[in-house]
Amino acid sequence: MQATAGYPDDGNELVVGGRHPLLEKETFEQLHRNDIVETRPHTLHFGGFQIHQEHTQVLRVVNISPSSLRVSIIGPSTPWFRITVDKKGLLAPGMSEDVTVSFEPHEWRYYYDTIKIFCGELSENLIVPIHAYPSANDIVLPRIIDFGAIAIGTSRSKVIPLSCKIPIQFEFEIDVVESHSDFSISPLAGVIPADGSTEVVITFTPTRHRTARGELRFQIAQFDFQPMMVTLLGSCSPEAAKLEVLRSEILELEAAEATKKQEALAESINKLQGKKKNPMRVVLPTFKREELERTISGVKVPTTRTDQQATNYILNQTAGKLPLKDLVAFIREQRQAADQRRRLVSDNFQNQSEEAEEEEDKQAAELRFELQYREVDKRDKDKELKSTRATGEEPPAAQEVSDVCAARKARHEKLLQYRIGQDVKRVESVLIHTRVAVPSSFKPALKPEWDECANDTFSVRLQVIERFVRAGSKAGGLRMSELYDGPVPAHVHAIACGNHTHVVKHTCVCSNMR
Repeated sequence: MQATAGYPDDGNELVVGGRHPLLEKETFEQLHRNDIVETRPHTLHFGGFQIHQEHTQVLRVVNISPSSLRVSIIGPSTPWFRITVDKKGLLAPGMSEDVTVSFEPHEWRYYYDTIKIFCGELSENLIVPIHAYPSANDIVLPRIIDFGAIAIGTSRSKVIPLSCKIPIQFEFEIDVVESHSDFSISPLAGVIPADGSTEVVITFTPTRHRTARGELRFQIAQFDFQPMMVTLLGSCSPEAAKLEVLRSEILELEAAEATKKQEALAESINKLQGKKKNPMRVVLPTFKREELERTISGVKVPTTRTDQQATNYILNQTAGKLPLKDLVAFIREQRQAADQRRRLVSDNFQNQSEEAEEEEDKQAAELRFELQYREVDKRDKDKELKSTRATGEEPPAAQEVSDVCAARKARHEKLLQYRIGQDVKRVESVLIHTRVAVPSSFKPALKPEWDECANDTFSVRLQVIERFVRAGSKAGGLRMSELYDGPVPAHVHAIACGNHTHVVKHTCVCSNMR
């Protein structure tokens, strides 16, 4: 098998300059290595080149002898190849010289040349062949071609493309290494056209329920081409036909469902187009305000500062209480609220003032109490240092006491109604840990006690024991009466009758013993 891009015979290459004098006296036949020098690689291949472009490879000459030596390198003799060497003089043991080989072709054909290494009298001379040849670089073959599981009597085909991007055509051939009757390959030989592609069709047609395997070897008529192995796999399952029908039915149902969705969408679009459009509503944009502080677990945390002052501000706070810098404004608000309540009281709006007091939260009441306590404490301390008149307060009148009690009662009634309403709305059990407040004068009807014998279980157990003793005594008396042949003694008669206190002074025969 030979490619149509013919390879020229040896000796038809152009020779650059005159012949080197060493070539006339010496012979160069040894490849790869001798006793002192080794070449890596031993052959240079420029496969798949592009014309009018420079291609380079590196040849390394290594000194494998135990002593330093000088190596003479004779370059290629054709104008298509040239070498570049950075001479180092003596080559130490284990060291190497790198030879850069450049190749610039001008037409699509095969090129050949050699690099010669002169070793003198130390050992045989070496030669490094150089091959340059066009190749079909776009050939990519899969290692395994799996056809999957198909139904018996059906077939499935797969196509392997063979393409070439250079203006040279290559012959190819397919060898069947392991054949199988269920596989058919077409064609087994052919030509890959220049700047074109061809296809190899492999068809799998199962004839029995089994797994088929085949193996092919692809060969292409190009220099230094390594044959490529391709494995063919295919199987035939008894359920493959059913699965194929089921798959086709599912695809048809999905297609019908997609068509229905498209029709419904088109119908809804037509309805929307027929409706009158409402006036356009403009929604104004909302801008997120920068939050200077954020409350986390009752503690205010600055969001814009991370310095030491902000850290101290967080650590000096108490969870659930206002920081010191907000206390002044809070006190001012509380005073204004107190003035408003006094005005409401002066205008005889007692009910409204009570509701206003109920709406205050616990923290406000606590701070207001602390402020009042501080004023009282300051007044008491002033009494220790200077004389002050302490007139005290007038005792509350009966009307004021009755008003306070009525307000408390109304508050408790309102709270009770609220809790009853919440209980009516509840649909599941809830555990509440709130402690119940009761009056100090409250007395429970029954006092709880932790006495295990409060139900008098001990006497009940004694009754059971007494019944057991009576039953045993009766059974024992009957047994003793059977053993006596004569009159029964009084104490035996008493035991048999079940009465320990019954005493009979005369002998008798009891009917119960019979």
